[in-house]
Order: sequence, then C-alpha cells, then structure tokens
Amino acid sequence: MQEISLLNSVIGPVMRGPSSSHCAAPYMMAKLVRELSCANGEVLENAVIRFDPRGSFAPVYKAQSSDENFAAGLAGAKLTDADYREILGRVERGEGFKFAVEVTELENNNHPNRVDLELSVVAPDGTKRTDLYTGASVGGGMYYIDSMNGEALFLTGKTATVFVWGPTVVANADEIAAKLSAGDNSLLGVSVDPAHERIEISLQALPSSMQLSDLRARDGIDNVRFADASQYPVCATDDLFSTTAAVIEVADKQEGGSIADAALALEAKRLGLSREATRELFRERCELMLRVVAEGFDAKPEDNVMRFLTLRARNVRDANLPAGLGGPVLQDAMAGALSAMERDSNRGLVCAAPTAGSAGVVPGTLYGLIRHGIDIEGATDALQVMALIGAVFAVRGTFAAECGGCSVETGASAAMAAAGVTQAYGGSAKQCFDAASMCLMNTLGLVCDPVGGDVEIPCHARNVAGVSHAFSSAMAVLAGFDAVLQYDELVDQTVKIGAMMHPDLRCTARGGCAATKTALRMVEAVTQGV
Repeated sequence: MQEISLLNSVIGPVMRGPSSSHCAAPYMMAKLVRELSCANGEVLENAVIRFDPRGSFAPVYKAQSSDENFAAGLAGAKLTDADYREILGRVERGEGFKFAVEVTELENNNHPNRVDLELSVVAPDGTKRTDLYTGASVGGGMYYIDSMNGEALFLTGKTATVFVWGPTVVANADEIAAKLSAGDNSLLGVSVDPAHERIEISLQALPSSMQLSDLRARDGIDNVRFADASQYPVCATDDLFSTTAAVIEVADKQEGGSIADAALALEAKRLGLSREATRELFRERCELMLRVVAEGFDAKPEDNVMRFLTLRARNVRDANLPAGLGGPVLQDAMAGALSAMERDSNRGLVCAAPTAGSAGVVPGTLYGLIRHGIDIEGATDALQVMALIGAVFAVRGTFAAECGGCSVETGASAAMAAAGVTQAYGGSAKQCFDAASMCLMNTLGLVCDPVGGDVEIPCHARNVAGVSHAFSSAMAVLAGFDAVLQYDELVDQTVKIGAMMHPDLRCTARGGCAATKTALRMVEAVTQGV
C-alpha cells in the first residue's frame, strides 16, 4: 500500500513555520487527535505533549515553533487565522484549555520524531476522560498516529476516518461501511479489530451529521469517533512511484512522452480526481509558491523575527552584479529561494517542497523561470515534474533530516528543481531524472546542522546553493552530460549514508555549523538577550 501524494507529501503541505517535520506534522497530528477526542461534543480541558530527551524534538521544539503548531492544532485553528501565533501564549496561560510540553523518556522511542499526546476532555454530561495517543513525524509533513489508549492503529491523515466500537460492529462492518459511504462518498477501506470490538472505516469525506447520528443510535454501538483527512484524501493506494523505470513507462504512454503529463495522470489516480481538477490544484499550488516569494520580497525589516539573519532577498534580487557573473535567471531564482526562506523563518504561510527547511529551492526556481520566458502553464508543468521526482525519493527514502541530514532536504529539493528546469527547457523524461541524479550524487552525506536549532544558518545558504545546483545540473544534462548512475540507486545511497551519520549531524543543532565558535557565541548572545 502506498499513500504518497505529489500535492500532499512532496510539494506540500501548506504550513507555517521553519520545519515540516517539526511544524507541519505537529499541527496536523494535534488537529487529528483533537477531532477524535472531541468527536461527540467533548471539550478539551488539558493537553500535554511529551518528547523524549534523546529525540530531535526536545532540543529544538521552541526554536522551530513545534509547540506553537501543536497548540494551534489542538485549538482547531486554521493556518490562515490572523491570531495563529498568539494561540500558544493563551493556552499556556490556561485560556481555553491548559497546554504544556514535557521532555521525558517515552516508552516507545523508535523514531527521532516520536511524540506522545495526552488529551483530557469533558463530555457533555460532565464526565471527564483522558486519551493517550502515540505517533511520529516522519518528514516532509508526513506523520502517523500508531496507538490510541493502548489500541494499535495506523492513522496518517490521508483519509477521513470513522472508528466504531461495540459488540456487534465486527460482524456488521461491511453493512455499516456501506451506509456511511452512501451517495458520492467513496469507501476507501474497512479494517476490523475483534480484540477491541472495533472497526475502522476510511472514506473520501466524513459522513453527514445525520449519518453519524443514526449510527450512534443503533443497537450494539458503544462509541463512535471520527476525524477528517488532514489534506487531500488519498483514494488509491497503488504502487505508483517506486521506481524511475515505472514512472518513465507511464510517461512514454502520454502524448509526446511527457513526464509532466505522467505526473498529472498518476496524481489524478491517487486522489480520485479528474485530470482537469488535478491540474487546477497544481496550478493553484504553483501560484501560491510564487505568492510566497512575492510576500517575502515585500516584507518589512520591523516584521523580521529571525534571531540571526536580516532580510536580504530583495537586495540579492536588485543587486547590480558584474556582467558575465551567473546571469539574470539564476540571480532571480536565488533571490526567490531566499525570499521564500525568509517568509518561512518568519512563520509565514509557505509550502513544504518537500520540507520547510528546503522550502526555498522549488519556489525560487519557479520564480526564476517565470521571470524569464516560462509562462504559468510551463511553470506548472515544471512543478508537476519536480513533484514526481520527489515522490520517487519519498517512496524509497525519507524527507526527515533527523534520519538523513540535509541530503534528504535541500539535496532532494535540488534534485526536484533540476528535473523541473530540464522539463521547462525541453528535456526528456530520462534527462529529467539524470539532472536529478547529478544533484543527489553531489549531496551525499550533507549534514543538517542548524545554528541554535533555528532554520536560518546554514539553511538559507543551502537553499540558495540548491537553486544553483539545480540550474547547473539541468544545463549539463541538456548539453549532453550523462549522469550514468541511476536516480533510484542514488536515493537508496542517500538514505543508507544518512543512517550512518552521527546523530549530532542530523537536525540536533549539536554538530557541523552549529558547533562552530561563532555559532556558539551567537546562540549565547541571543539566549542572554544581548
């Protein structure tokens, strides 16, 4: 079963904050468990988020605003809410509900991004209940919840989900599922847990309130809980993106052998949508990325909350560089990448592409293309190809720097962007993958070492470099260079080498750039308020 979606998992999610692992996933995890615990009119009274001291959340959750995103999700906030960043302060004071973060050893700590979520709620009749959920953020905004009050499950937010408990539900699972999926709602799966007298029904959308009310009223039903999908519901779990060869085979079947059309066809299948509707979603995502870049250029110095960096994107864009150095397309793309990252680090709305730590490379590349002769349709084609190359990476590997260092963030995003540039200038499907391969072979073992845990230094610089890497790789391949090594193999090696890296080099702010004397002095200065 495969749930990777181009829009959800590779050029998404849309999010706030500097880290998709530590911001996007926390928001969606918290929102999902809140919906489950409050599905029957309960009111959230207290929430405790727990991280293991040996994990990657513990040292950076404040600097990367993980606590802010957990709090907003638990409050049921929308990403576009004007007071989004104020929610944490309110709930820490106990306004609405009480919120706290604890760093303590977790019983299950098999992933660097493990988290326990304890929610205490009050039911409409005044009775109180505490629910304990366990889960992990696994990179690029993807996550899973794998237990609820000790019952094993596996929720990823890819579908709307209804849980039903009772002595008769297992025997009647198919009939209950059929009633909940009546009409235009697609039934995506049914699983049964006889030991807990529980069934789980996965749907394209939540049933109506009337359908849920009728379900609760049935004999033999003890409890019903439900939560909506975190993003676009995944309707097909076929293996679509596991190998380069399989993707190119789909491309060869498209008119003109178009890899952009292959991406469109595969994502339409994944989401259960028409090609036209899927194309519109890609175009909207492309326009959003370009808007993020524009907002970054328009940012005012007084709005900057970065601890170490000042706003420089507009200066880079407008600089009068010596003739023959780089070129206007590359300069604009670099400036666009920096603009998106400045928006990202200032907690603005951005797209993880594939992560927040690498959220500048793809938008910056698109900005450079748009500014120099590629129209919005051509840019959307390029974005579809970028997403497809990223999907193969995601299926074979991970976007979590906690597991693979920066090679799985800016390395992956540079590979995606290189393929998109190659597509934009007439490259074949094979050339797109060759350009991506060049980027990966040059970023093997790249560490993740954010100074002070903030996604600023060296993250912004690496996004600028990622854009340059993408354009140079595309130029080389279009000029006839052969990457030789296969993309799939390089993804596999990226993951293998990432696992060999010391934990201090994987997003813990304890090694690399973060351990330099200058970095340590800077962190000490801002910590002391100097």
